[in-house]
Amino acid sequence: MSVLSNKICIFFLIIITLYIIIYIISKIECKLCKINTFNVKNNKNSQKIRLIFISDFHNKKFKNEYSDFIDSILSTNPDYIVLGGDFVDFSTVQSKKCIVKYKNTILFLNKLASKCIEIINSKKYNLKGIFFGFGNHELRLKNRTDNLKLIGIYNEFIDCLHRNDIKLLEDNTYELVDGLTISGLNLYNGYYKNLFEKNLIHDHIDRSILDKHFGKIDKKNFNIMVFHKPDYCEDLIDFGFDLVLSGHNHGGLINFPVIGPIFSPDLKLFPKYNAGFYQYKNGCVVVSKGIGEHFIKIRVNNLPEICVIDID
Repeated sequence: MSVLSNKICIFFLIIITLYIIIYIISKIECKLCKINTFNVKNNKNSQKIRLIFISDFHNKKFKNEYSDFIDSILSTNPDYIVLGGDFVDFSTVQSKKCIVKYKNTILFLNKLASKCIEIINSKKYNLKGIFFGFGNHELRLKNRTDNLKLIGIYNEFIDCLHRNDIKLLEDNTYELVDGLTISGLNLYNGYYKNLFEKNLIHDHIDRSILDKHFGKIDKKNFNIMVFHKPDYCEDLIDFGFDLVLSGHNHGGLINFPVIGPIFSPDLKLFPKYNAGFYQYKNGCVVVSKGIGEHFIKIRVNNLPEICVIDID
C-alpha cells in the first residue's frame, strides 16, 4: 500500500472516529437540560422582574409528559415565562411534504399553562403570565396559505395558545409592570435562510417596519424585544430596545474549547451571536441555546437550556 493510500485511510478513520464521538455526545447532551441565569441591569427605573426564556423547543418529547421539565421551569419562581419561537417543527424539507411535528408541543403548552394557572390562582408565587414570540418554523407554517391541511394545523396551534391565555407577541407591545415593556416582531420572508433554497437575506431590518409597528419608543421605559433571529439584534437596540431575547442558532451546535461555537442550523460558520449574554452599546442581548433539535440533531459541549433573566 502506497504512502498516499495510507494517508487516505488514516484521514477517513479520523473522520469516522469524530463522527462516532459527536454522535454519542449528542445523544447524551440532547437528553439533558441546564438552567442558566443572566443578570441584566435596568438603568431606566427601579423596576425588578424575573423572566424565564425558552426557545427552539422543536416538538421535543420529555419523559413523564414534561412534569419534571415544567417543575424545573417553575422552581425558579419567575414573574413571566417567555417562549421564543420554533416550538413546532416545520423545516423546509417537511414543508414540501406538508409534515408538521407539533403534537408534543401542544401537550407541553397545555400542561405548562394548566400548572401556571394553578400557581397564579394560589397567589403564593410571583407568576403572572406567559408570552409567545414566533420563530421561523411558526412563520413558515403561517405563510403556507396554499394548503388547507397546513392552515388547519396553524389554526389549531394558535387556538391552543389562545385557549391557554398565552399572549402572542405579534408586532405588538405589552406593559409587564409600570416602566417595563415587552414586544415581539414577526418577520419571515428575506430574514431566514433555508438550507435547500436560495433566499434573499436582508442585511438589516428596514427602519420603516419598526416605525410602523412600534412608533417612537418611550425611552424612559425599559423595553424588551423578542425576535427569534439574533443577527438583527443590533438594529433593534439601535431603534431603542434595551434587551433583545433571541434563539435560532442552537448555541452553535458544536462548541469546541478555545475555538468556540462552530455553526448555526442554517450552516452559517461562526455566527456572531450564538448563545449567552452580549452587550451592544447601551443595550444587551440574551441568546438561548434552545431546548430541542430539528434537521441537524447535534449538540457537543452545548446543553439545552432554560434561561433565567433577572432584570434589576
